[in-house]
Amino acid sequence: MACDAALLAAAGAGSRPTVRFFAWDPAAVSLGHHQPAPAAAELSRLRSLGLDWVRRPTGGRAVFHGGRDEELTYSVVAPIGAGLGGGLADAYRRIHLAVAAGLRTLGAPVELAVRRELGASTPVRRLACFAASVPWEITAGGKKLVGSAQRRSRRALLQHGSIPLAGDQSPLEEVWPGSLPAERPTSLSTAVGRRVGFDEVARALTAAFEAGLNERLEPGVLTAEENGRIDELLSEPALA
Repeated sequence: MACDAALLAAAGAGSRPTVRFFAWDPAAVSLGHHQPAPAAAELSRLRSLGLDWVRRPTGGRAVFHGGRDEELTYSVVAPIGAGLGGGLADAYRRIHLAVAAGLRTLGAPVELAVRRELGASTPVRRLACFAASVPWEITAGGKKLVGSAQRRSRRALLQHGSIPLAGDQSPLEEVWPGSLPAERPTSLSTAVGRRVGFDEVARALTAAFEAGLNERLEPGVLTAEENGRIDELLSEPALA
């Protein structure tokens, strides 16, 4: 999360767009930027499941991140002028159109939600990200498939996306009972009807982002300035 925050700052200073694909080790829960930290009883339940937690720089609600075999997380960081200008909804739409195109190449029958299904809710509520679909989010068979959250600074934006490959979000229900309606989310392997791995999905999304965002993606490394900013953020309690 500190890495993505550092990349957002760099994008605000004019760096090129960056797309990252990563898995979590160990598995953890991420909370949206505006959600309160877990209470003592919630921390106890997290620890009993062997889970830690982290706060995302993006908004939205709680997400359980399994290991590499269970989930792929992506982040898109770009200056506002890099083809992702306009409002938040427009950026969501363009990024999700690219993600949906990539998932379709894997055989997933995905659609973009065009209306709110559960009504408006504030991000501080103890609801899971996968409890509801908002406009332009990705669903399969009427169930939410990709969880997304965004943060926008004056000059750049960061969007996170979580794609369950085979796991589910049930640990959130154990920590926060009632946070996740039964049978709500799905997984990519379920939608496709076969086991889909991390590397296969990353390749499909890379091609889709290149086509959808009209950007050539090349392997890169963090700059000295970005690594320095990561070190600073890791020393701050909000990201501890």
